[in-house]
Amino acid sequence: MRVKQILAPVLLAAVFGALLLQLPLAIAERTWDYEWFDPIIDVRRILVDHAFREPDEKRMQRAMIDAMIGTLDDPHTIYIPPSAQAEFNKDLRGTYVGIGAEVRIIDDYLTIVTPMDGSPALEAGVLAGDVVLEVEGESTYQKPIDKSIDRLMGEPGTPVTIRVRHLDGVEEDLTIIRRRIVTQTVKGLRREGERWNHCLDADLGLSYVRVTQFNSSTVAELRDALNQLLTTGTKGLVLDLRDNHGGSLPAAERMADLFLEEGVLVSVKGRDGSERHIARAKRAGTLPRLPMVVLVNGNSASASEIVAGALQDHGRAKVLGTRSYGKGSVQEVRELPFGRGTLKFTSAHYYLPSGRSLQRCDDSTVWGVDPDPGLVVAVSDEDYGKMIRARREYEVIRKPQELLDPCAHPAWIRENLLDEQLARATEALQMRVGDGEWPAAGEDDSGVVAFSLDLERATNHRAQLLGNLARLDEKIRELSQLAAEVGRPPLLPPDVDLLEGTLTITDKDGNLIGAYRIDGGDLELALGTVELTPRVPE
Repeated sequence: MRVKQILAPVLLAAVFGALLLQLPLAIAERTWDYEWFDPIIDVRRILVDHAFREPDEKRMQRAMIDAMIGTLDDPHTIYIPPSAQAEFNKDLRGTYVGIGAEVRIIDDYLTIVTPMDGSPALEAGVLAGDVVLEVEGESTYQKPIDKSIDRLMGEPGTPVTIRVRHLDGVEEDLTIIRRRIVTQTVKGLRREGERWNHCLDADLGLSYVRVTQFNSSTVAELRDALNQLLTTGTKGLVLDLRDNHGGSLPAAERMADLFLEEGVLVSVKGRDGSERHIARAKRAGTLPRLPMVVLVNGNSASASEIVAGALQDHGRAKVLGTRSYGKGSVQEVRELPFGRGTLKFTSAHYYLPSGRSLQRCDDSTVWGVDPDPGLVVAVSDEDYGKMIRARREYEVIRKPQELLDPCAHPAWIRENLLDEQLARATEALQMRVGDGEWPAAGEDDSGVVAFSLDLERATNHRAQLLGNLARLDEKIRELSQLAAEVGRPPLLPPDVDLLEGTLTITDKDGNLIGAYRIDGGDLELALGTVELTPRVPE
């Protein structure tokens, strides 16, 4: 008892002393936070009180936030204002309240691409290709798509009436009861009514599954789909992660864990290089081991790269396609107090089990996930666009029709889906399941292919810009000629400011006589005030 009476004051004094040591540090840090804002507050007050043009303080505040974010040179750090919060949450969680249909604008009207699986729109009789003429009596003609979508969304259990024109020309009023829609992220190869067909090869038992993003329901969807396929005798799988921009890190870890019994799945390191998080596979719940090919391309990012990289590093699957995007940055989402918006920012980077960083930086030569040797299959942007358009026709929910060929063998894939990468993946699986071997290694280097595709896109973009400039020059010439014909002199182009420009002088034959560097400013002013040093070519 005596010991306790002595220790209690001692412990209290120690705790109080520690608080006294920390309190000045906390006060100093808080003081610096306030001092940091002093010049900003001063500038704002001067402008608000004395500027000739009255400032828009909301724009001023937003510009301040955007400027702070801009100093990070990080495209993945963004501020979401309160007005965009609902749409951001929809994308983040993969859920929203509405009728459950994919829509787009066709011929100035809102048009149904396809109703979603098990959606209230499907139950109410909405069909693919329906033109939505009105929403609650208001025409959708020439209305922004966001406005029409907002009218279709609302509170769970509330009705919305739409007038549609079916493909046969019949118009019909449909009342749909809104409910929470969970975005389906796991798909098959083609539709058979509402269900997906996953078959690639019935004789060898090869199946196909595509994951479009990673949200809270993705892993459960995938497990259900794979369990169903396993009961039908699936012996090989193509997991398509192309154009999957990622999503939830926990979803990516759980998906990789479905196929791996042990080992590191991914690690997360902060800016000081210390490991903040390591995810490891658990034996419980692992799906049966079967040959797999994972499809990736330059649009496979973040969570999809984690899954593909973990399966490849552990020898669990082969990767086919082209090098992935290289988004290895970890985003945290924090809501600002009092409903002032949300900040999504990069706080760390992902690393694969091999230690390879996924993140692509300006000077990176290695990033993301590479296809396995022999499985590098490049596709031009033009051909890939054709494939995307062809695939959409097989994703629409229509009335069930008997398929002439229930399985999509490579020849059918090439002819109907125009998808060379999937055809090659199917052939690789056929070889592995049938003969026990994967295709022999090829000579294509995935890094060289990735840079070549980037160069091709940049060159095409430059050609488009030059084409636009040529058309603009022609338009200027036409307008100048018209101006001259009506007796008005053509307008001269505005003065051009040169920054670090070079003035070259040539003779009548085009031979270079000298080159003069202009450090900056207006050309006329620079010629009169800046010392020009002749530079004769060697």
